[in-house]
Amino acid sequence: YPAKLWLQYETPEEAGWSSERLAVAKEYFDSIESAAVMVVYDGAVLAAWGDVDRRYMCHSVRKSFLSSLVGVHAAKGSIDLNKTLAELGIDDVPPLTAAEKRATVFDLLRSRSGVFHEAAYSTSQMKVGRPKRGSREPGEIFWYNNWDFNTLGVIFEQETGVSIFQEFDRQLANPLQMQDYRVSDGYYHYERRYSIHPAYPFRMSARDMARFGLLYLRKGRWNDRQVLPSQWVHDSVASHFHDSDA
Repeated sequence: YPAKLWLQYETPEEAGWSSERLAVAKEYFDSIESAAVMVVYDGAVLAAWGDVDRRYMCHSVRKSFLSSLVGVHAAKGSIDLNKTLAELGIDDVPPLTAAEKRATVFDLLRSRSGVFHEAAYSTSQMKVGRPKRGSREPGEIFWYNNWDFNTLGVIFEQETGVSIFQEFDRQLANPLQMQDYRVSDGYYHYERRYSIHPAYPFRMSARDMARFGLLYLRKGRWNDRQVLPSQWVHDSVASHFHDSDA
């Protein structure tokens, strides 16, 4: 595990890797104009390219950040994954149907809510081919839908009484000793013409996201502390896609 600062191998060969082959990867990194890459092997930096300390917009990585926080609070009992939208008092404008309100927190986590409502922060690709509202039951199919993820953020704050960004700082950034993350790097993105529920974009550096990735590789453990429940990590990276979704 890294401490406040990452340790770095003097050469790739020191860790059993090839300088020549990493050079090929670096050429590809340059060719596609990537912003930053950090390669971590056995808890130390094997290679770092670009501005690894610059806080970039994370886009959909935000969903993994929130999922980890839901896992912490589900284990504590402050979030019930089996509660429905109706039980939680969740609605939208235009309003949800009674059938849509049967979706559970677990359905939203898996992007299987069956709620095909317009959503903030959606790309054109998300909108193309989106099923008609009411065409599927909750849990029936997977559909990558920002409505699920945005509403999950609202549910998280409603049920826990804390902000996503402050809780990420407390539960993850501080224990993992992230070097660059600041609570102020997160914000709420509203598009009320589509939905009352905002997105919650993060800005984060590659070297801080590498700590988050290493936490999952270590099954939620950081040094002598179990930061995330190991079962949550296991379930989070398991496939929830069914053959019938294709």
